[in-house]
Amino acid sequence: MTIHDLLKLAAKKLTNSTSRELDGEVLLSYVLKKPKEYLFANPYKKIAPKLEKTYLRLINRRLLGWPVAYLVKHKEFFGLDFYVDKNVLIPRPETEGLVELALDTLKIENRKWKILDVGTGSGCIIISLAKNLSSLHPAPSILSFASDISPQAIKIAKKNAKKYKVKVTFGDGNLLEPWGGEKFDVIVANLPYLSRETDASTKYEPKGALIAAKKGLKLYEELFKQASRLQPQTSHLFLEIGRDQGRLIKNLAKKYLPDYRTKTYKDLFGRTRYAKVVKPS
Repeated sequence: MTIHDLLKLAAKKLTNSTSRELDGEVLLSYVLKKPKEYLFANPYKKIAPKLEKTYLRLINRRLLGWPVAYLVKHKEFFGLDFYVDKNVLIPRPETEGLVELALDTLKIENRKWKILDVGTGSGCIIISLAKNLSSLHPAPSILSFASDISPQAIKIAKKNAKKYKVKVTFGDGNLLEPWGGEKFDVIVANLPYLSRETDASTKYEPKGALIAAKKGLKLYEELFKQASRLQPQTSHLFLEIGRDQGRLIKNLAKKYLPDYRTKTYKDLFGRTRYAKVVKPS
């Protein structure tokens, strides 16, 4: 079959996808190890039977609901390309807003920042922060740390940090527990905040990275509780939350970090998505 034939077949088969043409193009580019432009420039090039079988196998997995990012083993985030697989949550465009929120605050002060990314997953947040802060002129001095309860996730985050030559100290464990009370200036967290599975497209992603008890806020409550014990206390916490959790996250912060001020922010769709919890200086 030709490139044109395969793309046409993929578009016909992927009836459950809202981006079936794009899915077919991305998967064929991956199989051929060629950019998408190559597909459009060579529509009638015949594809070797072995590669054709590989492609059709991926199309069938996509038809079952497997995310394209898992099939091609990478996902772009904040202008960088991260390795991902079924052991980590796929980076979302919404989470880029969390990185932007942190950067807007951190780049104002040319000082030394000790930053911890809790529940790092693929490492996309801490690596994006480190890369962007180090590119500033003058660049602030930063020390980067990241933790996750999943050893498999830590391996993936290390792989991505090595790819981008970012020095990150990793800890394997629950929230702040790997650090033994060590002090951080900044904590960034995109923890599970769903109370239940709401989207069938997430069925192959790790449930522990999506769903939490107590209306989705169990882990944030535990994070606040652990952070309250740190001395000296962390000055900034940047969090990604659910669109209906603004008031709840403010109440939790007030309970465990009563001296802090909490402000929520909206994403590009106008939905409450982020919280900044700051200790007044």
